[in-house]
Amino acid sequence: MLLAQSIKIHHQNPENENAGIRAETALEDRTPVVAIQVLAELLSTQNDDGTWGSNESTEETTRYAVLALLELASLPYVTTLKTEIQNAISKGREALSIRKSEVPNGQQSRSLSDIHPNAVDEHLHAERQRAQAKQTAKIDGFINYFSSLDHITSIPQVRVKASILEASLYRPFLKAARGNIFPPTASKGQDKYLDYIPIMWLLAGAHYNVFVPPEYLLDMMILSMWIFLTDEYMESKIVKLSSAELRMFRQHVEELYTTDLKADTSQEPSRSSSQVDPTTTSTSPLLHEAKSVFTTFANHVITYPRITPASATDLLDLRFETKNYLLHHLDQLSDNARLTSQQPQSPPTKRVKFLTPRTTFQTWLHTTAAGHISGPFAWAFFTCCMSSSLRRPSTSTPSSHHQGKGGDCFSTPRQKLISHTMNAHYGAFCRLYNDYGSVRRDAEEGNLNSINFPEFFSTSSAAPPSSENKDDRDDDDNDEKKAKILLLEAAKWERDSALQTAARLYRELEYTTTEE
Repeated sequence: MLLAQSIKIHHQNPENENAGIRAETALEDRTPVVAIQVLAELLSTQNDDGTWGSNESTEETTRYAVLALLELASLPYVTTLKTEIQNAISKGREALSIRKSEVPNGQQSRSLSDIHPNAVDEHLHAERQRAQAKQTAKIDGFINYFSSLDHITSIPQVRVKASILEASLYRPFLKAARGNIFPPTASKGQDKYLDYIPIMWLLAGAHYNVFVPPEYLLDMMILSMWIFLTDEYMESKIVKLSSAELRMFRQHVEELYTTDLKADTSQEPSRSSSQVDPTTTSTSPLLHEAKSVFTTFANHVITYPRITPASATDLLDLRFETKNYLLHHLDQLSDNARLTSQQPQSPPTKRVKFLTPRTTFQTWLHTTAAGHISGPFAWAFFTCCMSSSLRRPSTSTPSSHHQGKGGDCFSTPRQKLISHTMNAHYGAFCRLYNDYGSVRRDAEEGNLNSINFPEFFSTSSAAPPSSENKDDRDDDDNDEKKAKILLLEAAKWERDSALQTAARLYRELEYTTTEE
């Protein structure tokens, strides 16, 4: 209750009366996030009889819970949960048989109609009210959509609502960072991912009933945005480079990660006198832009403030995996181009067998495929975040002077090997499930999918079916279904291996912690 009162007082402060989350105070003012987390916990832990707590503590706990809800109900950014708050307060009051005289001082005049923020905050201007209504309608739309998905039905409805409401508060963070690396796009549905990325992270936590600190969530959301924008830029811009320009760009990426990256992203990375900057000899504006964009990308990743205290070993791994992540994107584009050149028509009328793979399917899966979907890169970034927080240097404030001074996230060689193996399986099964769901789209767009590899084709030969014959089209559908069954079997194997290795890593970390 005291926390709820503090949040309300903070909001009523004239300097904070326009609260939500403002980009310029994103890292300092997390009270809206905390408020919604408190609401979600209160609303989802109320007992069926309207009380909170258990045994002897039920009555006292329920009184404090009702008071906390009354304090939080007046906040303008909780409108989406108004009905749930009203019902919880009513059930709590009924359970306690509260008479008007028994309500603590300051609460006697409250009625359920007072919960609506506009009734409490009469000083709000009409413009702010309209903006709030528009935001509420948008959030309600997301709630309706996600609540209809089969795999979300296991999450209590109040948790779904609270998660999506909390997710909306992270959007300004991402929007503020959106233009730091990649140029804006002119696509019709541009920047929708700024809404969906936070929602997916918050719903994942709700599904597994785990609490993740806001700073870690924000780290992962920013990383997710980088990954999305990298994929978008590669498929819309880099794909347009000529073969010669692609070779020059690949060389730039290779050289970029052999230099000292600077915190000042406006500068090019330092080079020795024997190195030549290919940008200066390029006549292609697109190639010049691409080099500039990914130089900035490299600097932003390696000098991200939250990871500066990470260990030198973990930072080295991040540098290596960031480079490989970009190179795997280029390999995927090259594979796509070779696959497309085999297709007699676009889109193809049947599944196309990839005739010129650079490696076997299993090798491709654990290198290009897993790397392209960002598995190793994302894990390396995450371990640096964990290393910075859990094993940071003794100094209290991260700075460039502390970079590389922390301890390794995984402290023993065996832990590092288990972690590496686990992530290899995770990256593989994520790519396989992604391919399973995008078979048709990949065929239409000319992207290499796992089922294009020779390993997913029968060894028996047959005459090419005619698209004019219904039986032949049925054979094509059956062929694709059989390939997807094989794909799903492989995905389940990688997933089982990932979960088993993750359990082993957990036991290893638990044992090490006990020993320490």
